[in-house]
Amino acid sequence: MGWLLAAVVVLIVIWFARRMEDQRAEHAAMGLHRSPRYSTAALTSLFLVGFSLYMAHVQQQGPIPHWMWIFVMVLIVVILLLRRSLKWRYPI
Repeated sequence: MGWLLAAVVVLIVIWFARRMEDQRAEHAAMGLHRSPRYSTAALTSLFLVGFSLYMAHVQQQGPIPHWMWIFVMVLIVVILLLRRSLKWRYPI
């Protein structure tokens, strides 16, 4: 069952990658290129999700330290600022 689930996940990732290539080609033809800020915002969001999962793991062993909450708040502010700068530059 685990192999089947892993195969389905791999197929979905391949499907999304092909769709993204087509969309990227269409956007490049129209002159719309992805900004490095977009990649930064996406990676920061993924880092926030991973760090939140780590905090859930730490909570099982004891209370979560205060610096982790402050770090999460800083990450959220950075993500919001990046999203705002993307909307300002690319209003689509």
